[in-house]
Amino acid sequence: MAQCEVTWISGGVAQWGRQVPLRGSSELRTVGYEADLVTKVAVAGANAAYFRTLFTGQDEVAPDGSVPRGYGAVRLEDLYTDELLLGHVDWFMVDGRDKGTMTIDGGTGRWKGVTGTVALDLEFGTARSGDSVTSGEPVRVMGFLEGTGQFSFPD
Repeated sequence: MAQCEVTWISGGVAQWGRQVPLRGSSELRTVGYEADLVTKVAVAGANAAYFRTLFTGQDEVAPDGSVPRGYGAVRLEDLYTDELLLGHVDWFMVDGRDKGTMTIDGGTGRWKGVTGTVALDLEFGTARSGDSVTSGEPVRVMGFLEGTGQFSFPD
């Protein structure tokens, strides 16, 4: 397996659904989300690839709007070849900042057999000023992800 450094940059919009109390917690609520982004994955020594990206998962939301934990499935479809990268993400906070670990589990075409991880930084907020992520009602949000990591490519 050849190891390569990768850089991940993406941005787009997401829809958070209605929030419900998290079982066993008096403060946290859980919310389902679906996000559509455009992602650039730059692999060291190769041309960058651009993807239509779908995230779908669950977040836990605190009363202040922060997201201490979450997870999701991720599907990246190459804009030009329709080849796929598939993975999952775990969201967490470090020193009040939103972070994630993207794990790539495989793919199709040139991405077949590719695995790896990317440490992500996330910035997000409501798509419209004045909207709230703590109302409990559905809300449209927008976000920006960037990070670095390593992919393993089959020989």
